[in-house]
Amino acid sequence: MGLDITLARVVNSEVNEYDYLLADDSPELYPFFHHLIRTKHFAYEDEELDAEVYFPEDLAYQRKGVVTAFYNDFVNDVCLIRQHEVDRMLTYVDEKHKAGFDTSFVKQFREGQTVVIISW
Repeated sequence: MGLDITLARVVNSEVNEYDYLLADDSPELYPFFHHLIRTKHFAYEDEELDAEVYFPEDLAYQRKGVVTAFYNDFVNDVCLIRQHEVDRMLTYVDEKHKAGFDTSFVKQFREGQTVVIISW
């Protein structure tokens, strides 16, 4: 199981071709970031389509360091948009990574400006 936790700012334009969040898969972002929904064109070998997306700009990244209970109490492929959610997340970080997580995620998080993206 590969954990990825990213603190990101949602921005107006594409930062990296592969970094986007589908608006349909991230309804939790709508209240704060609906004005930043953009249309992205996807071209595959057998089809082309346009989809509404958000473009994240990474600010911090962590790939390990949570306790097992984290996987029971948090949902895969979700974005946290509220300060209290990010604060609660700190209680699931192991002692070795807690100070770094507090500095890189909790203290840098700005409700309405940044999101924490969780996936595994």
